[in-house]
This record gives sequence, structure tokens and C-alpha cells, in this order.
Amino acid sequence: MHRRLGEILVGGKALSAEVRDRALGQQVRAKGRFGTILMEMGAVKEDLLLRALSVQHGVGPATAAELANIGPEVIRLVPAKLAASLFVVPFKRSGRTLHLAMRDPKDLPAIDEISFLTGLAIAPFVALDARIQGALMRSYGTAVERRYLLLEDRLNALASGVASGPGQPTAPPAPPPPPPDLRGGEGASAAARVVVESAADPWDGAASSASAVAEEGDVLLETLESPPRAPSPTPPETVEVPVEGAVEDPALEPAVEFDESEVRKLRPVKVVAAVKAEVAQAAEVPVHGEASADLVSSLSSAESRDEIAAAVLKEASATLARAALFIAQPDRVIGWAATPEPPDGLRSFSISYSEPSVFASLRNTDGFYVGPCPELPGNRRVVEALGGALPATIAVVPVTLKGKSVLFLFGEGRPGAPPPAPVVLRRLAAQTAVALEILLLRNRLRSL
Repeated sequence: MHRRLGEILVGGKALSAEVRDRALGQQVRAKGRFGTILMEMGAVKEDLLLRALSVQHGVGPATAAELANIGPEVIRLVPAKLAASLFVVPFKRSGRTLHLAMRDPKDLPAIDEISFLTGLAIAPFVALDARIQGALMRSYGTAVERRYLLLEDRLNALASGVASGPGQPTAPPAPPPPPPDLRGGEGASAAARVVVESAADPWDGAASSASAVAEEGDVLLETLESPPRAPSPTPPETVEVPVEGAVEDPALEPAVEFDESEVRKLRPVKVVAAVKAEVAQAAEVPVHGEASADLVSSLSSAESRDEIAAAVLKEASATLARAALFIAQPDRVIGWAATPEPPDGLRSFSISYSEPSVFASLRNTDGFYVGPCPELPGNRRVVEALGGALPATIAVVPVTLKGKSVLFLFGEGRPGAPPPAPVVLRRLAAQTAVALEILLLRNRLRSL
């Protein structure tokens, strides 16, 4: 279960419940992340807060020293606009692994996008928001709020033993108190290392793997050892499922009729699911020969995958009650973006291909699915993550490159309306694939 930062600090006696509550109230007024508010209040030491964040997110910490001087050969691996929008900073490269400082290491699409653009395995590390902001300004020239620069200056002054006031030397530091146990009464899992790996082919996507989590116990946070800084990621084990009843549909023929009871028997095999006879009527809806000029312009000029997602979802929402994009990785699917946006967001959602779902059925195919939402555990989890009830009709179209699924376009049909037209959604998927190729080529040009 996800533990809140305040809970970890209070449980470890690094922060009182009263100070935590006061900081929460200040957060409502001043906005910003909870750790930033604590730092501005001077309520907790930087190293303790960083270690608490490491425990919370299950990854190692990126220290101020590591973010202070980053080589240009590392910085140019990630475009400035993308780094600023995702709040990430690359700070070290070890062979085929890029060490990435993040303020939110649970942002799976952000990790996947950096891996996608660089073709490198990504080792995520957590860093204080103020340190991320300062590194963005120094390394990329990004404009940041003055509050973060003032906070970073104060943290640097404290670390060097220089008073933050003009010409005011600080007294020698008092002996440190016994290290607080930030694991709390129930303990907490040891920080796990998450590494996202790209195979030699950057279109293979990225896989997430975590090291085994140690038993919970009384481990003092100040003596907690960070996970290895240069893990050796291994390719995730994938299970090939025999092809059963594969259906070819290269010419976008109208969907064939099928017995609805068969939908409920869908298993995670490489099949192109049949659809209801009503879809044949939907496929006859007139489709203009040229795509929307706004869509083409947005996709061709996109500088990040998030910009591609925004354009695609805007177009899809014209025919769907809800549209969402999921990123296909070698062993799982992770949430990316949706419209309307679900209450809790999608960027920490993931589902394995081993869990029966329509994603597993369509993986690495040129097929699609339009019809009733099969009552499978994986499908129910997807719908719940989107914040809705099980819809009457869904549409799922893979976005494929070189025969491999890189994205899934997921949509819910409008109540009482005909099912979405497959030909429209498949054309949108093809346009999305071209936009991704353009983005990757543009980034390769920048890095030459």
C-alpha cells in the first residue's frame, strides 16, 4: 500500500504529528509539494526528507552533489522541453543505463518516454523538488519559480555551514540526535530499484522490474543503504502464447458477426477478436479521405509523446464517450493519458499481459476489437482505473511499429449510439504511429 510522506516521517519520529498537520494546512495556502513545504518551514533535514522519499517510492536517492554538476554529454540526451515538462534530470550514464532524477519515480509513462527517445535503460532516482528545479535551471536554462531558487540557496547554505542571513555565521552544529526510525511502528519495505530497459531496437519499448523487497523491520532511515546505483537490467521474461484462431483483416473489412457468449471466453491469445454485426453498419459511416488539418499539424509538430497523446485524444473524443492511451511494454501495459481524465490519473497504472484482458488478446497484431466489454479481470481493472463502470461497448486498437504494439487506443462507446467505426480508429492509430516515428527521428537528429 502506498504510504504518505508525512506518515513515514511521523512514524520514524523525524516529524511530530502537530508539525505535519501544520504543514498540510500551509500546503493548502501556499501550494506546492508536501516535501517543499516542510523544507520551507525548516521542519526536517534535507537528508532525512530525501531518505523518506526513497522509502516512499522504493528507489534510490539522487543527492544534491550528484545534481550540481552534470556533464553536457548526459544533459543533451534528454530535450530541455521534455525534461521541464516531466520534472526529470538525467545526471549519469553507465553504459546502456541512464540515471534519471525524478520528483515522481512512479510516473511510469515519463520513464518509458525517456527510454523511448534515448534507446537506453532507465534507472529512476528520487530527488527533492527544489533540487530538480535548480538542476533544470542550471543544465537547461529553464525558468523556474523564485521560491525554489531561494529554497535551494538556503539548503546549500545549511549544507556548507554558512548562515542564510547576510554576514551571519552559524554556530557549530550540535551533536546529532539518535537517528529516527522512519519505518514507523509497522516498519516499511526496503527501497527497491526500478530499472526500465530498452532492447537494441528502441521500438521494443521498456520494461519495469523491481528488485526483491526486503522484509519489513526496524531499519533506521539514516543508516538505510541506497540500492545499487548501476544495476544490470535483464530483459523481462515474456511468455509466448500459441496463436489460436487468428483472423487476418488487412483490408479493413466490416466486422463479422459472432455469438456474444464467445466474447466472455476471450483468453490472452494472439487473436483478432470478432465484433458484432452492428459494427458493419458503423463501418459504413462516411469517412473523409483527408485527415483533420489540425490533427495533422499537431502530430507533425509534436515535440513529446504527451503532445501526441493530447492531439490523438482530442480527435478520438469526437466519437467516443471516453478515450484513453496505454503504453505497451514487453511484459505489461501501463496507463498514460485519458479524456476525461480519471480522478486518480493513469500514470501509475499497470497490468501484466499474463492477466486476461483485451490488451493481451491484441498484443502485436494488426487487429482491433469493437463490441461488448468482455467480463475479464483485466478489463474490469482498466475500466476502474478510468473511473467508470463497465461500459456496454468498448473499442481497442493497437498502435504498431515494425509489427510490435507500442500503444493501445482504448475507447468507450456513447450510450445508445452505434459502436465506434473501426476504420476511423484504425486510421487514427496509423497516424499516431507515424507521429511517433517523426518524433524519434527528430530526437536522433538533435543528438547527432
